[in-house]
This record gives sequence, C-alpha cells and structure tokens, in this order.
Amino acid sequence: MSAASLLTVHRGERGAPCASVVTRRVYALPAFDGALSMGAPAPLVPADPDDPTCAGGDLVAIARPGTDVIVRAHAHSVDGPVPAMDVSVAVHDRSAPMTPRLFKRLRVFGDRTITLDPSTGEPAFSAPAPFVEMPLTWERAYGGCDERALAAHVPSELDALLGTDDLYRYPRNDVGCGYCVSGELGATRLPNVEDPIDLLTPSRLLLSDPDAWVTAPVSAGFAAVPAHWWPRSGWLGLGSGSDAPSADFPEVRLGIIPPERTACDSLEQGAARRDRRWFQTAAPGLWGETLSGNETVVLTGMHPRRRQVIVNLPDERPGVTVLLGDRRLPAEASLRTVEVDLEAGTVSLVWVASVELPWGLARRELEGLSHEIDWR
Repeated sequence: MSAASLLTVHRGERGAPCASVVTRRVYALPAFDGALSMGAPAPLVPADPDDPTCAGGDLVAIARPGTDVIVRAHAHSVDGPVPAMDVSVAVHDRSAPMTPRLFKRLRVFGDRTITLDPSTGEPAFSAPAPFVEMPLTWERAYGGCDERALAAHVPSELDALLGTDDLYRYPRNDVGCGYCVSGELGATRLPNVEDPIDLLTPSRLLLSDPDAWVTAPVSAGFAAVPAHWWPRSGWLGLGSGSDAPSADFPEVRLGIIPPERTACDSLEQGAARRDRRWFQTAAPGLWGETLSGNETVVLTGMHPRRRQVIVNLPDERPGVTVLLGDRRLPAEASLRTVEVDLEAGTVSLVWVASVELPWGLARRELEGLSHEIDWR
C-alpha cells in the first residue's frame, strides 16, 4: 500500500454498503512555533505483522470512533543533565488554551539499577543517573517478558488452550522492561518511562505469580498501542484473561475502561460485546475526542532547546467525492489520526471520508468506483 489515498467498500454501522476513502497528508514542523508548512500527500501506512508494536496501519481508521493523537519523540532536558523530568502532550481548542481536551503526562527517569539490602534481601533502586535525552518508546516503559521464567517453563499441549504460552509476557506491554515473576532480579532492567500516578516501586517489583500482573504498574507512552495489549484488547469483549476483581485493575480505577470489560464468560458473550473503541490505537489519555483539524497540540519537554513545542494544526480539510458511474457522491471527512514525529520534524493527519451507497450495486459497478480529493 503506497498510495496517498485508498477507496474501500464495506458494510456501514446501519448495515448499508459504504464507500470510505482513507487519505494521509504530511506537514513539516516550523523552526519555531507557528503554522505548519503546506501539506503534501503521504503514503498510507500498512499493517506490519512482523512489527511487534504494529498498531494496525491506517486502514483501521475507517472504524475508529474518534481521533487518535500519537507522538514519537525523545525527552530532552534544556537545563542540562537531570535525574528525572516530566513530559506531556496536551491538545486544546485555540480559543480555550487552559482547557485541554486531551492530556497525558509521563515521568522520565535516568538509568537505575537494582540493589539488594544485605540485611533483609529486599530490593532497592539506585538513584537515577542524570541524562539529557531519553527515547520515549515502549521498550523503555514498564513491561516486557521475564525471560528466565519463560526459559524455565516446560511447554505442554495445554498451554495454547489455557493461554499459558504467554504466561511470562506482560499483557500491557510485552516489549518493555522491569516485569519480573521469577525472582531473578539480576538481569532485570528498570524502566525509564513511567506513569507518574502509577510508579514502579521496589515493593512492586517482584510479582508473586504471573496472575498478579493486574496489580503491576500501567505501561506509559505516547506511541501507538498494539492491538493485543491490555486495556486496548478489552474492547474486543474477551476480557483480560485474569480472574482478579475489577477493582484490582488500575485502568478501572483511572476510568480508562469499564469494570465489566475485565471479565468474559464465553466467546459468544465476547462477540456480542465488541466495541469500536478497539480501533483507537492511541495511548490512554490521547483518544476519546473527535478533533476537527484546527486544534493546538502542546508538547512539553521534548525539544533540545525549547521547553515547549506548540503545533497549530493546519485547518485544512479534504473535500472528497466518490464517483459512481456518472453520479458524484460527496463524502463527509473526519479526522482520525494526528501523528507528531518530532524526530522527523513532521505532522501527519489521516482523514476518513465515508458515504452510503445504493443497495443492489453490481460487482462491476463496485469495482468501477473512484474518488476525487480537493483540499480546502
């Protein structure tokens, strides 16, 4: 998939046939705060099954009920080396800068090591090493796989049936670091990126058993969330895979997901509870609103020379027309993804425009559909 736009036919929410056009447009960030450059078409991003953090590609935006905000960046300290700092993303209407519609904060630590108290044997964390720059990636967040426990696990035919083949991978983030159930702390690397309201502490480091993952810290980041990670996977209706009470889940306490989503009695029940919010690929806190494309995004702590980067979205919308023979069907466009890449210096917007089609169209009519896009 290399085109900047794609038309696809599918069944809409009301059961009627629909044509949807997905298009991606990219803008260059200015040297200083202000308007973005003139937009240009950009290739749609495909799903990549070989990428463990793949969130599904641009086509999942068709079913997305709101707008995702995704940020790729490093934390930067403009004050020289620091042991820890906070970074944040805020999205607000230009007329209401003090009232963010979306907001997420992360706490970033320098590298830390685990030591054991010689008298009690209890773990302790060293002071964070001062840093100037730190990648804000899922690999640096809490999670991962306890490789020692996985290596000691004897596989059986029941593993796939019971879900125990992934017993030692953290369901919230299986590429991160710090997740430990084996008690072998020597090889455990502590995370650099955490949620400031759910920090990892020495007392939370060693889990009593794999089922205790529910009470472990949430994984924190600004990047896209893979489809199989909890709590995004909870919107599929299949529960969390844990028998723990819903009150034990920090996502329930924080209002990220309803308590009934933590459990599932049957596959039939799960299928009936599927929710379109599964198509929201942004991290919790950066989805849940429908943006119009003229908002302001404020990025704090992610530039080597400026405390804040202020991005004014371009207020440029696609006028999309679906061509059905000699008929011109206007399709209403909705902004589904705002993707800020501070390392590349770009902002990408993904729009979806949909229109219902008449019933009873022949295959040749469907195959002959085309579209036009006029940027306004």
